[in-house]
Amino acid sequence: MRFDPLRESRFIDMDAQVLTVEYGKEKRTETLPNGLVCTFDRKVRLHLPQGKTVVLYQAIAKTGVRYLSKDKRYEFVEKGPYCMVTCDGKPAFEGFFCRK
Repeated sequence: MRFDPLRESRFIDMDAQVLTVEYGKEKRTETLPNGLVCTFDRKVRLHLPQGKTVVLYQAIAKTGVRYLSKDKRYEFVEKGPYCMVTCDGKPAFEGFFCRK
């Protein structure tokens, strides 16, 4: 899988663990259960503090920006300077934007 990052951000949590997020582009279309067709063009690659790297794709969000992995196990939500990563519905990381 090819991933050409357009930009990068870092987030830090209360334990000083750092999440690195690389933002990229990949156009894809998704048909929702109600028949609505949505087109997205963003994706992210997360470098989790535990050493794991996952790629997630933009999805519909009530507020902020939301990304899901293809298997729907990982979710990344970004709202202003705050972000949250969940794995199988359980919090895996919560933090705030960190300047380099």
